[in-house]
Amino acid sequence: MKNSQLKIFFLFLLLAAAAPLFAAGDLNTLGLGGLESFGNTIKEVFTGTLVRIILTCCLAGCGIAYGFNKDNEKMKRNIIAIAIGIAIIAAASAIVEAVFTASGK
Repeated sequence: MKNSQLKIFFLFLLLAAAAPLFAAGDLNTLGLGGLESFGNTIKEVFTGTLVRIILTCCLAGCGIAYGFNKDNEKMKRNIIAIAIGIAIIAAASAIVEAVFTASGK
């Protein structure tokens, strides 16, 4: 086996060995109850009003830059890539929520 295949195989074995630890579904039994509140805090940072205002300003800036650089193909590609990144960041919470709702969790 190649080295990369061994690493992947080890990762799968590690995940299989750790799976019973999370079978209870309650993070408090593992001493990890603080992780959920920490995760919610991070989620609130990325979905808060200040971040939405900043992303809206950045998206407006991309629109203005796109308008002034219609002839510059390289700049146009960069602006479109940045705008797509901003849209993904702004919609990340809704995307994740939709995925987990569809999966039945």
